[in-house]
Amino acid sequence: MYVGISTVLLLITAVAVGEARSFEESFQAQRRADIEARLTEFVKLTESRVLGELFRPLLDDMGRAEDLAALETRWRADPRVDALYMWDRDELVYPTPAIEVDVAALRAEPCMQVPAEAVGDPVATAEAYARCYDAPDPQLALFALTESLELLLDAEHAAVATEHLRRSRLYAVGQGRVRGLDVRLLAGVQLLAARERFQAGRSEISQNWTIDLAKEIARLDGPELERTIDLTEFPIPQDLRAYGLPGEGLPDEVDEMLRRARRRLALWEELEGVSVAGPSTPGPSDHPRVIVDPLDDPPWLLYVSRLGMGELYGAVQVDQAELIRSVLAEGDARFLSIRDANGRVLRGTSDEAFLEVPFPHLFPHLHLVLGKSAISTGGASPGVVVRRFGPFAAAIAIGLFALWALIRADRQQELLLERQRDFVARVSHELKTPLAGIRLMAENLEIGAFRDDAQREAFARRIVQEAERLTARVNEVIRAATRPEDDVPVDTDVDAMLAELAASWQPRMQAVGATLTVEAERIGTMRVMPVLLRDALTNLLDNAFKYRKADTGGHVWLRARRQGRVLTFEVEDDGLGVPVGQRRSIFDRFRRVEGAGRGKAGGHGLGLSFVAETARLHGGRVECLDGVAGGARFILRIKGKS
Repeated sequence: MYVGISTVLLLITAVAVGEARSFEESFQAQRRADIEARLTEFVKLTESRVLGELFRPLLDDMGRAEDLAALETRWRADPRVDALYMWDRDELVYPTPAIEVDVAALRAEPCMQVPAEAVGDPVATAEAYARCYDAPDPQLALFALTESLELLLDAEHAAVATEHLRRSRLYAVGQGRVRGLDVRLLAGVQLLAARERFQAGRSEISQNWTIDLAKEIARLDGPELERTIDLTEFPIPQDLRAYGLPGEGLPDEVDEMLRRARRRLALWEELEGVSVAGPSTPGPSDHPRVIVDPLDDPPWLLYVSRLGMGELYGAVQVDQAELIRSVLAEGDARFLSIRDANGRVLRGTSDEAFLEVPFPHLFPHLHLVLGKSAISTGGASPGVVVRRFGPFAAAIAIGLFALWALIRADRQQELLLERQRDFVARVSHELKTPLAGIRLMAENLEIGAFRDDAQREAFARRIVQEAERLTARVNEVIRAATRPEDDVPVDTDVDAMLAELAASWQPRMQAVGATLTVEAERIGTMRVMPVLLRDALTNLLDNAFKYRKADTGGHVWLRARRQGRVLTFEVEDDGLGVPVGQRRSIFDRFRRVEGAGRGKAGGHGLGLSFVAETARLHGGRVECLDGVAGGARFILRIKGKS
């Protein structure tokens, strides 16, 4: 029978494995296709969103704007936008070239000529230059102020320099193109003004003034950056250190602004003289054309489109990192990433790639990547697997269950037979022993083999003891054969039952030098099976009595407490205890703990199984734990009705 069931199981399993492999391959292929479709849709929606909220509105504004500089300032509030550019066919018309003064021509102006008596005197020379402060040419006034401040501050005439600053006009660097001024001259005056504040004892103002100047330079467009960016390397950092600014350089915020400014300058230098018009340039309703230089690190991105239907073309220089950050939200970055052609992660998870989808318009050089950790390692969903392989699984499960049931039944039958044989052997031996003793004592009485009445009484007493022993063994066999379910719950005075047990066991314990301590709360009347409960507690006390240590009288505790309907009884001793590995099996029938010092205790492994059955019939349980000094503690919990 075993061979037949095993053969059928092997055949069913082989068919199921083949079917499962085929199904798993097709399922994985379909799942990959579905995920790729969803990623592609995500890319399309993301590009559409960014194009709709950034590039199309910005390029539309460029086509209508009269002041591109003001438009650029407004759009640069979006951290994704670095710069704007405009071509008229082949000519770059925005940003316009920076204004650069002719220093030699300015120095030759009449108001810049110093009288002979003022030569060598910084204050007098500066006063001579002050004649140019009201000149119609603002470049000349700015140049004269620069020369005056430098002379006075080098001579440490800070108070006089302050007076000259009050007599002139200061402009921010960002106003240079609007007012027709050389931004280099404007930046120089700002540096000298910060130096004047420092010599006047206002170092904190000097620091802030110089940092603000670095920020203004970082906001300039390409042509004006070309005139001023070197000031952020020298002398601005050196001046800040002299003014007592902590650290070795500019604040991180300013460094980041300058990093973007240098990238803006680098692109402007590449675009100068380059035409973006051509047959490949799309119309205004199409996606912008992307120009990218992936060799730069990070690469610059330029989005170009025709403005209207004329020959004007607009372009937006974009900060790649900021644009990627807006494309991939924090939540998406746990499973998705954007990576370059070398596999470098620019944003998102660094998990091993499961699937890659390119960005056709936003980042033609980058890919959207789904990490493997976002994909469950399992195959089809449980519902699909159940429908597909349910019949196979059911057949295999039924076969395995049948095989297991047969093996287990055979094993249990063999074990039961073995225990029954052992039980019969034990009972036969224990019945023969008292019978032999009774027969011997009776024969002696029959033939009158006694010397006096005392010896005759001793023989009679021995006969009674052996008869009691024989009766106990017979009662044990009868109890093993009866059904405990026959007992019925009745209202029982549990306190009286415990008192009766204590009164019965106290003398037996004392006779062998043992001590019985009862620690019982008042329980009252409960609806229990009294015969079963009394016998269960008797069995637990009997075990504690039998398995005492040989060298001590021993101590036994009987405890009882009530919590609502639950009654808890504990019998604890300091005897031989129960090995940990046998604390569950001892509640099986015909199971005893064998070993040195236990063989003369008697019993057939029925008492504790009877205790477990009592717990079950009362809706409770019994367990064995460590007791005092290596002994055992049995806890019996039952449910009664008050």
